[in-house]
Amino acid sequence: MVTETANLMNTPQRNREIEQMPNVRVFYHKTGRAKYISHLDITRCMQRSLKRAGIPVWYTQGFNPHMYMTFALPLPLGYESLCEAMDLRLTRPVDFEEMKEALNRALPPDIRVQRIALQQKKPQVIASADYEIRWTCDDPEQLKRAFEAFFAQPEIMVTKKTKKFVKEVNAKEFFQVKELCVKDGVFSVFCTTVAGTTNFNPTLLTDRFVETVSYPLHQQVLRLRVCDEEGHPFE
Repeated sequence: MVTETANLMNTPQRNREIEQMPNVRVFYHKTGRAKYISHLDITRCMQRSLKRAGIPVWYTQGFNPHMYMTFALPLPLGYESLCEAMDLRLTRPVDFEEMKEALNRALPPDIRVQRIALQQKKPQVIASADYEIRWTCDDPEQLKRAFEAFFAQPEIMVTKKTKKFVKEVNAKEFFQVKELCVKDGVFSVFCTTVAGTTNFNPTLLTDRFVETVSYPLHQQVLRLRVCDEEGHPFE
């Protein structure tokens, strides 16, 4: 792949042409140790990896040009994910399979690009996200019964914080249990939460549940899928 990572010498006409090009969407997994990398550091990591891989990413114009990249539904710190998406604009067409291989050579081992395609949907269509929340403990069957009793409450009030407000909300209005499963000593809750314009962090509910348990637990959160209002995967 030819190294060409900036467009600082592009003419205004050329930049107008690039702005009309469709965005490219990079789908990747973030697992293992990478779950401890914050979103800000993920942005820096991606910028450096794109440069190392020689990807011809377009830079914004003005006094402070920066690499054009956006992330759909940034992942909270400590979560793993099989469905992360990053949008880029390129200065020229590239072979997506070559771009994937070049990026994976440049990225840390726990961040793996799965595929690259043209952007099909805007991030604004995101309406829900599917998660698997895993708990490891000495008696997962007992923990399953405790969670069933906990979730049977008509209301589970939690404190939801945003940039604009802090308020008490009923978590059951934003959190839907799809399946409870005990396997290989692990209790898993498969759930769907509201996401996108209105976003609900599933650990707001699970942290409240853990407060009711008197024995030690190890919790893992894995985002499985992001969907639009009709339940179709975000592409």
